[in-house]
Amino acid sequence: MTKFAKLCTLTALIVSSNTAFSQEMQPQGYLGLGYAFLTYEEEGIPKDFDLGAIGVKSGAKLTPYFAIELRAGFGVDDESIQVNDVSAKLELDYFVGGYLLAGLPNQTPFFPYVVVGMTRGELTATASGPGGYASISESESDFSYGAGADFSVTEQFLVNAEYMNYIDKDGVEVTGPSIGVTFLF
Repeated sequence: MTKFAKLCTLTALIVSSNTAFSQEMQPQGYLGLGYAFLTYEEEGIPKDFDLGAIGVKSGAKLTPYFAIELRAGFGVDDESIQVNDVSAKLELDYFVGGYLLAGLPNQTPFFPYVVVGMTRGELTATASGPGGYASISESESDFSYGAGADFSVTEQFLVNAEYMNYIDKDGVEVTGPSIGVTFLF
């Protein structure tokens, strides 16, 4: 076989394998909706605050193992405390983030994964009492990580459970589990 024939054969094999690979690896988009049960902890404050948030996500499965995702949400369940004549409240204003998910496809309906990325969020604390009223809002960004699993109900509908560490910076930690649904398209 001549060098030219060998080169043509090799090129044909590469093109055909790339075509099969690209057909197999078409990105698959998805949208999701979930509820997060968040805990806010701060050094020096003996009480943890329980917050609730509704979040949406949009992503794409790039391969059977990896996906990229954008998330955004807002607080829907704030926590208030009363100490003597002073009442204080903590609320989540918003959170946004970008993440990479790495999972392990298998023969079951469960798809376990780990997630890493960046989250930015804002919290508002208010206090009122006999001395007056005060309010402060703080926003923070941090490296986030977690683990979860998707459960396939149908080929296009998934149920999800996850635990995330969103913020762990400067003595403040925001973590918690979430549950949700995802629609593939």
